[in-house]
Amino acid sequence: MRKAATVTLVLCLIPVLVIGFGYFGAKPWGEKHGIRIAVAPQATGAEIAEQLTREGVIMHPLPFKLALRALGKENALQAGIYHLETNSSVARTVEALQKGKPAARTVTIPEGFSIPQLAERLDTAGIAKKEDVLAAAKAFRPAAELQVPVNPDVPYPAEGFLFPSTYDVPDGSSVQDILEHMHNEFLKRLTPARRQAMQAQHLSAYETIVLASLVEREALLPEDRPIIAAVFRKRLAIGMPLQSCASIQFILGEPKQFLSLADTQIPSPYNTYLHTGLPPGPVAAPGEAALDAVLFAPATEYLYFVAQRDGRHRFSKTYEEHTANVDEIYGNEQ
Repeated sequence: MRKAATVTLVLCLIPVLVIGFGYFGAKPWGEKHGIRIAVAPQATGAEIAEQLTREGVIMHPLPFKLALRALGKENALQAGIYHLETNSSVARTVEALQKGKPAARTVTIPEGFSIPQLAERLDTAGIAKKEDVLAAAKAFRPAAELQVPVNPDVPYPAEGFLFPSTYDVPDGSSVQDILEHMHNEFLKRLTPARRQAMQAQHLSAYETIVLASLVEREALLPEDRPIIAAVFRKRLAIGMPLQSCASIQFILGEPKQFLSLADTQIPSPYNTYLHTGLPPGPVAAPGEAALDAVLFAPATEYLYFVAQRDGRHRFSKTYEEHTANVDEIYGNEQ
């Protein structure tokens, strides 16, 4: 009788010991390293447990599920970005997810976004108020090494110097923190090879970014970027106005399918139809491909281009060829 009771007790204790080891224990032989875990919105405790097991954070999902149930947190974990450790104990993982390192919101800033578009995106994502972003971008000053001139005609000195990418923004980040982080990412893209190319071509970082921003907004397809950059550089070399539609769109502040003759006559220092040379500042945030298009532009005889209906550009050497292309593509829609 006593033997049977002992066996029963042992059998009852085995699950407790297994679960207890699963909760407090970790793999002592497992290599530990930091890992980024993104907890999705509306993820249940069971789904998070399975995710943590797949990623190698915990050994088994059951202790984690039981712990959440005991704590009443089955569906109460906050979505966000967490930095955990692989081969960890459930106890440590539950504590980390409860206390948490700063949760973050993921936001994507596409190439070619302007500062107002950036502000709108951060506001929509619940990261920062639009008006706060605009105010910070107006007061922002790029790194001194770039030697960006102070120009009252530039509405947002941050324009063009915040790298477009996908960011995990920790909750509680100030607008200044966000802009500084994006600017540091931009500086990383000015690699030694790109800086060497700028120096060899007698281009300042500022001139490169301004030109790259026009290329970014003009080119719809990757293969067109280098040729558009080549056309702009050829025009600059011979003193011909850039006549970039991107500069007019920047002045207008909103997209317009067809620019009118009146649009190209708007009195603004950004109007590259009226003024030769580069506009006072970038018109958008260029990506790495646009930077390389400017720095490694091929030689070309083209001086004109027009976007076709499929997004591709048609290039021409003379104004007569260009007007013929425009008439063929758009006819009376201009």
